[in-house]
Amino acid sequence: MRFTSLDSGVARSGLSLVVLLPLLLGSKGGCGSKENNEKLASPVQAVATLLEGADKTVTVDLVLISTAVSPNQFIATATNARLRVPSGVEVPLAQTSPGHYTASSLTSADLAYQGGQTYRFNFDLVDEALAKQVSGGSFVAVLAVPDDVVTAALSKPPAFAGDTAVLAWMPAARSGIINVTNASGQTTYSTFDFSTPAFDGAKWARLQTGGSFELGVDVFPVAGTYTASVCVVSKVSDFDKSLSVDLGVLSGFLAGRCPAPLSITVGN
Repeated sequence: MRFTSLDSGVARSGLSLVVLLPLLLGSKGGCGSKENNEKLASPVQAVATLLEGADKTVTVDLVLISTAVSPNQFIATATNARLRVPSGVEVPLAQTSPGHYTASSLTSADLAYQGGQTYRFNFDLVDEALAKQVSGGSFVAVLAVPDDVVTAALSKPPAFAGDTAVLAWMPAARSGIINVTNASGQTTYSTFDFSTPAFDGAKWARLQTGGSFELGVDVFPVAGTYTASVCVVSKVSDFDKSLSVDLGVLSGFLAGRCPAPLSITVGN
């Protein structure tokens, strides 16, 4: 297991992140390096989001999945999961459901979103069955969050039930995490679904880029009122040199802000 030197160049402007955010972890290597080969072999996939809502509420969700087993499993055995905020305080991440380690500014007064500042994720993992060769150490990720002013709008509303719609956001260079719910609160579209641990590259393919996205005909199947949320984030993933070689190639970290949700009325 490798440990990151926290005084090594962690200052970066913004994120190249699925957030995911610039993570400065472990040794780095070029394409085809031993480090990249180890990353391919690592079964520990970590996906983290650090998001600020329109009401300034900050939420953190660190999802840990093992791809060493089939079917994939949530890793519910991590310990000391925490997030170090710019003030130096370490905010504990509590496991609120299997494999999900979370925190909210509603219950953690020290958790705040400070654009352009660095945050550090830590967790320990001693679970040879799920972590294989990378078990037995502490995982560290240092990241800088973006300081963008973000907006979202419905550029093409659905004209009737079963019609398409187009969401747009700024800055267009950032990625969009989209979620749509109906009047009953049921999700009709979501970029990510981590209610189950099944995990492959298809999840990342659903992360929207380019500043706009067309929602399909099945998102608004009946007339009624829907709510769409768009979080505008930066991402770091795959073989990015800022990612720990001890985390699997599907790992990634996202950070950004979420403008006010959009209310969409769909007629017959």
